[in-house]
Amino acid sequence: MLTSLLVFAIAGVVAFLITPPVRRVAERFDVIDKPDRRRKHHRRLVPLWGGLAIFSALLVSLWIVLQYTSFGQVLVTYREGYFGTRLPFLFFAVFLITCVGLLDDRLPLPPKVKLLAQLSAVGLVVLAGFRIETLQLPWVGYWWHLWPGIGIFLACVWLIFVINAFNFIDGLDGLASSQALISGCALTLGALLLASQSQDMVTRYQCFLAALVSAAAAGAALGFWRFNHFPAKIFLGDAGSNVLGFLLGFAALLLVGRALSFEVWIFVCLVLGWPIFDTAQVILRRWRRGEPISKADNRHGHHFLLQRGFTNSAAVAFIDMIVIVLCVIGLVILWL
Repeated sequence: MLTSLLVFAIAGVVAFLITPPVRRVAERFDVIDKPDRRRKHHRRLVPLWGGLAIFSALLVSLWIVLQYTSFGQVLVTYREGYFGTRLPFLFFAVFLITCVGLLDDRLPLPPKVKLLAQLSAVGLVVLAGFRIETLQLPWVGYWWHLWPGIGIFLACVWLIFVINAFNFIDGLDGLASSQALISGCALTLGALLLASQSQDMVTRYQCFLAALVSAAAAGAALGFWRFNHFPAKIFLGDAGSNVLGFLLGFAALLLVGRALSFEVWIFVCLVLGWPIFDTAQVILRRWRRGEPISKADNRHGHHFLLQRGFTNSAAVAFIDMIVIVLCVIGLVILWL
């Protein structure tokens, strides 16, 4: 618990301190988001590249905790590096997503190129051994070990979906960052609860790793939110939203990967309920109309609220309240 609080605090402080200089760098290189009066509702030029601040906060916080705390060293050296040898793949994946996102913020990339980069990053962590290993039928109690190929496929689909889900909801000032903060805190608490309940040491340490990753994402989102809430001084950009989505999806993957209880799946889906629901309805609608899934429009949940008279701040607060309720329900289910 204390280690999770430490990584949360470090990530928050780093993000808070580094975001202003990142904003100046974005302005220097003319990485600016311009309003279009249709989908983008801000009324002035806003710098992008917030993902650079998010990445820096995540890297510094996790590196300090894993290198300079007793628990971090135990986690890295557990079973002759069971997790330690896999963590570099995670950092390389985050680095790849950040670099491609920063490039896309500067020079918009084709959807196929971005999808290929996401698949490459997801492939790194999945091939490192992070996948879905077990699955249980709801309310039946029967569970089984999955064939590795199926577990890898499900993990890839899950991570790609959550990455793009956070990208899709990043349409209002402060929305994606506040969602990452709330969901990250809930995932941290849920991971610590599952770790305390687990009898298997590998599963327990995997839950502890999920707690650290989600706490780092939540802390970075909090430090960045100070400059991202309405009226935003800087945006996450594709780099920031993709990295936050990837890390929260990865933390959720760690929790469900070896879970022997269907309640863990329910918890994860509730905690990430808003981006999952919003993205699912967008994909379904575009598929039924024969439109490309990557096509941008103004029919997301937050656009619906704006069309009903909500202000930016009111819409974000309303969605955040929904997510808080979903997270509390998920934690109660996990506790019971």
